[in-house]
Amino acid sequence: MTQAGSLQIDLFHHAGHANEVKITSTRPDAATRLLRGKTPEQALSTVSLLFTLCGNAQACAALRACRSAMGKIAPPEIDAAQMLLVQLETLREQAWRILLDWPGFIGLGPNKTALAALLKFDGLFKQALFENGEAFRLDSVLNRDLAQLEPLINELETWINAAIFNNSLGDFLNLDSEARLRKWLAQNPAPSAQLPRYIYSQGWHSSGQNTIACLPELADDDVLRRMRQHDTADFARAPQWLGCCFESTGLNRQLAHPLIAGLHKRYGNGLLTRLLGRLLEVAGIPAQLRGLRERLSEKPVLPVPRQGVNGVGLAQVQAGRGLLMHYVVLREGRVSDYRVVAPTEWNFHRHGVAAQGLKALRSSDITDFRRQAELLINAIDPCVHYQLNLIDSGSGKETSA
Repeated sequence: MTQAGSLQIDLFHHAGHANEVKITSTRPDAATRLLRGKTPEQALSTVSLLFTLCGNAQACAALRACRSAMGKIAPPEIDAAQMLLVQLETLREQAWRILLDWPGFIGLGPNKTALAALLKFDGLFKQALFENGEAFRLDSVLNRDLAQLEPLINELETWINAAIFNNSLGDFLNLDSEARLRKWLAQNPAPSAQLPRYIYSQGWHSSGQNTIACLPELADDDVLRRMRQHDTADFARAPQWLGCCFESTGLNRQLAHPLIAGLHKRYGNGLLTRLLGRLLEVAGIPAQLRGLRERLSEKPVLPVPRQGVNGVGLAQVQAGRGLLMHYVVLREGRVSDYRVVAPTEWNFHRHGVAAQGLKALRSSDITDFRRQAELLINAIDPCVHYQLNLIDSGSGKETSA
C-alpha cells in the first residue's frame, strides 16, 4: 500500500579503523497520514494492508492500542491466541535470516525449499485458532475446537529440528556453556552451525561490541507520560529513553539464558552473541507455543472495562526484531493521531546500537571490513532495505571490496 522506505548507512574508515557512521532513513510516517479520520475498525483493516512485514505483530499491536483507547480489554484466551501467531511470525523472520542470508556470508546458496515449507503454517494456525481465520479484528472469535493445534505445533517442531538444526535440536537446547557450544559446532553440519563456526575461524567473536544497553521493560503509563510531555513524532522517529539510546532486538529476550549470559560476559553484544541469541529464540519457539496453547484451555475470565482512558491507547508487542509500539488517539470515535515505533527506530538511531557497533569495527582488509559490517547489520536486522557505503575518511572517496 505504501513504500517501506530504506536506510542509507555511510561508514567512514581510515587505516583499518571505523571512525564515523551516518545513518539516513527514508522510512515514511505512513500510519499517521493514512489512519487519521478512520474509525478503529477501518484503521485495523488499513494496518493489515499497510504493513506486510511482521504483519501479525503490527496487527496485534494496532488491535491492542485501539482496544485500549476504547476502554476495552480482550479476554485472556484471545490475547494468548494472538500472541501465538506473533511467536509463529517471529520464527519465520528468524528462519528467513538463517536459511536465506547466513549461507551467503560463507559462499553457499540459500535454502529456499526449507523456508517455503515454513510459510504454510501461518494460515494453518489462523484457521485452527479463529473462526474464519480472522485473528486481529475487534470481534474475532476463538474456535471452540482447538484439536488441530497440538499436531500443528508438533509438525512445526519437526520442521525446526530438521531444517535448522539437522536433527540435533535437543542437543542444542541443552547447551549451557561456550565449551559445549564449540563441541556442538565442531560436530554438526547444520545450517545453524555453519556461520557461527565461520565467525570463530575469523576471530570475529566480539566484532561490533559496544556499550549500548538492552531496552528495559517499559510500563505503559511511563511511555504515555513520555508521549504527553514530548513531541510524539520525534519519539517515533528517533526514540530514546531517559535521554539514552537503547537496543531492542531479539537478543534482549535471550540475555537470561546461561549460554547467552556466558557469551555476553566474554564477547559483549558482538557478532557471536547475536547469532546464538537468534538460534536460541528459534529453538525455544515450540515451548513458547505450547505455553500459549495451555492458556487457551484455561477457564475464560470476563475482562473488566478500563476507566479513564480518554481515548488514548498504547500497545507494546515483542515482534521478531524487537519491541513494537503503537500509539493511538481517538476523538469522537475516529483516529486523530497514530504513531508506530518499530525496533528499527531504536536500533538504527543515529547514535544507537548499529551505529556504535559499526564504529567499533577494525580490519586492515577492506573485504573483511565490509563483511563484518554486513554481518553486524544483518544480525541487528533492520525491517527495511539498506545500502552500506564504505568511505575512506582520509580521501572522502567511497571504497569497494
